[in-house]
Amino acid sequence: MVDMLKNTRSIDLIGLKKLGSRSCPLPDDVLKEIISYLPAKAFFKLLHVCKTFRQLSLDSHFLLSQSYHNKTISGFIVHNGNILKSIILIDPNAGVPSSSLEFIADMESIILGSAGGLVFVLNHKYEGFDATTTSICVYNPARGTRCWLPSPPGECTPGGVAVRFMNDGDGVMKDYKLVYLTQTWGLNISHHCRVYDSVARAWTMDKELDFGHQQLDLEDPVVCDNAVFWLSSDLKSYARIGPYVVTFDVREERTQIIPLPSEAAIDFFAIFGIAKWEGKSLCLIHYSSFAGVIDLWLLKKTSDSVPEWVKMHEISLAQMGFTGEPFFVNYVKLIEVATTTLLVFTTYDSMYSYNIKDGELNWQDCWGFAYSPKFIPYSNTLRPCGDQEELLEAI
Repeated sequence: MVDMLKNTRSIDLIGLKKLGSRSCPLPDDVLKEIISYLPAKAFFKLLHVCKTFRQLSLDSHFLLSQSYHNKTISGFIVHNGNILKSIILIDPNAGVPSSSLEFIADMESIILGSAGGLVFVLNHKYEGFDATTTSICVYNPARGTRCWLPSPPGECTPGGVAVRFMNDGDGVMKDYKLVYLTQTWGLNISHHCRVYDSVARAWTMDKELDFGHQQLDLEDPVVCDNAVFWLSSDLKSYARIGPYVVTFDVREERTQIIPLPSEAAIDFFAIFGIAKWEGKSLCLIHYSSFAGVIDLWLLKKTSDSVPEWVKMHEISLAQMGFTGEPFFVNYVKLIEVATTTLLVFTTYDSMYSYNIKDGELNWQDCWGFAYSPKFIPYSNTLRPCGDQEELLEAI
């Protein structure tokens, strides 16, 4: 990886004017467009073929184009207690060098989230007995690179991040806004929201916001256009009173609480989740342990702009092929891989993926992971970490 990307620090952020002298009959822009559809794993195999491909590895615009064309979920970062356990790749064309994962497993690092192929980690550096320096580092595991962000304002605690990538005018997502949300537990739950703007390279917002009276599942946000959605995590408590989805408009800095559909039965063993449907709409996932059924609800707006839930699918475990003894599910997620929509769910020691379109069920052994691990969706791309990125191996 060091040899493949040894010039990463000198990435051309404007774009290469030429790909070098070669005998290829295709114009430069056509060749770059074709290659940008390759997964990161396949592209790395081409770097020693000719100088053209090595030059592309330094072209910022090409790296962003490849990220745009390969933005679907490749797998999951598996962790427990914010400590990395592994990365499960469900896309056979994806790949992450094992050496590039060691930095995430640092005991002083806390995984906040992942988006667009980038992994965001909160780092604590201890200076003496009490004083600490906190910073957020952005990593690209596929490329083995990282970039440091300015230290967030105020006291930083474990939480979650959501990322809204912004279009630079030609269809390529370059800059982004990072929403870093933390919360305090107790009789009165409060939520601290900070927003980082990659264009300004600064934290542009630092506020306490009203996200309701319940704790939120900060590790699994969904971003749709300007809105970020979180699901209340009190669904997993004994009380289970008034569950909801909360949304935060990044542009307007405005929040809204959306109750879950009344038809979605709430019991202690029920599992809820949220995801993006067809790349643009919010989808609610509800697993009823008593009925053994997974329901999918789409969030739509009525003519008077009032949000409402519309049931799209009802999929039973028996329909997937599970029969006999009761089947215990502890996590469920909806993801898009290429042109396929998968329902991913886990038991104590296994992970399954169910293709909604063709009904195919796949199994992957998860034995050896900690009890009830957390799964953060991960996309395997070539996206740069930032203008000041550096190689991990060079540190």
